[in-house]
Amino acid sequence: EERSKVRAGEQEAIKTAIAILAKVTGVRTDAPSNPVPPPSPVAFIQVDAPKTVRRALELLRQEARAAKSKVLEDLAEAVERKKEGPFDSVINAIEKMIFRLMDEQKQEDDHKNWCDLELSKTNRSIIDKKAKLDELAVKIEGHDGRAMSLASDIEEAIGRVADIDKHVQEATEIRKVGKQENALAVKDAQDAQTAITQAIAVLEDFYKSSGSIPADFIQEPVKLPDEPSTWDSAYTHVADPKAQPDGIVSVLEKVSADFAQMESETKAQEESDQEAFDADMSDCEINKARLTKEAEMKQQERQRVVQKKSDMEKEKKVVAQEHEATKQYLSDLQPACVEGSSTYEDRKAARADEIKALTQAQDLLQNAFEEKAPALQQVKRRGALRGVLAA
Repeated sequence: EERSKVRAGEQEAIKTAIAILAKVTGVRTDAPSNPVPPPSPVAFIQVDAPKTVRRALELLRQEARAAKSKVLEDLAEAVERKKEGPFDSVINAIEKMIFRLMDEQKQEDDHKNWCDLELSKTNRSIIDKKAKLDELAVKIEGHDGRAMSLASDIEEAIGRVADIDKHVQEATEIRKVGKQENALAVKDAQDAQTAITQAIAVLEDFYKSSGSIPADFIQEPVKLPDEPSTWDSAYTHVADPKAQPDGIVSVLEKVSADFAQMESETKAQEESDQEAFDADMSDCEINKARLTKEAEMKQQERQRVVQKKSDMEKEKKVVAQEHEATKQYLSDLQPACVEGSSTYEDRKAARADEIKALTQAQDLLQNAFEEKAPALQQVKRRGALRGVLAA
């Protein structure tokens, strides 16, 4: 695009130079059918072009070949056609070309500076956005792992709470059954003791009434006769009801004591079981409250982590779009700032050589015109003198 602009300007300058030369020198496209004029009184100084003009032509043609410039070729042709002078229009055209080339160089310098700045900013932006994408990817992965860990912890806490609830339900049922069994055992022991006490009272009343048990509860041993067949005495007991260990009352009293001990032990067991149950229920309640609170707090933390992850994913999407847009902008800069058949340094050097050649040609043509000026003045004076003599 830049080179096309330069070529268009170059062609426009060529047309301007040709128009200027044609206007000044009267160049026509068709040869006029005018009568041949008499020999010019200044013909003797136009036999050959001055060396400075030839040198200017050489410079212009040499630079035109080196730069492959149609403008310089056209200028060289204009000098060739006008080599006897004057060169005012050609010098002006050269000066305009020099100004145009200098302006082109300034514009390209400005463009180069802009390109360098844009390329630097764009490359830095691409690096920064790539680093930001990598950073976000790491953070998103970390938040994702944290969310999964929290979800596992929450699930574990909820599972432990469920286990506690199940244990409490089972322990409560077992305690209920144990309490009922203990109550029945105590009642049975108490009923048995009451019945045995009543039985002992009946037996003691009987034995007292029969004289088997005197008032002072002392009884002589019974002596059996040698001949049982001649027994004719009243009924006597085989043993003392209170005698140990075979007396009936003693046996009943021992059984009653056993039931009393069972009652005492059952009550103690009930108290111990209830205390253990209460302690277990208290621990379960504390652990359940702790686990429930822990699950609640971790659930809130997980929600925050998931929200942060979502926000970072949105940010990453935006940064990724910006990264792609920046890369595309860098690609768009390539034709205008990087790619091309020649480099900035090459174009700058070629333009400098072109300006140098034009400046030298301008100086040479200016000097040639100044060298011819005295001769032209002398011819003019001679022509005026001949006119006076003829008159």
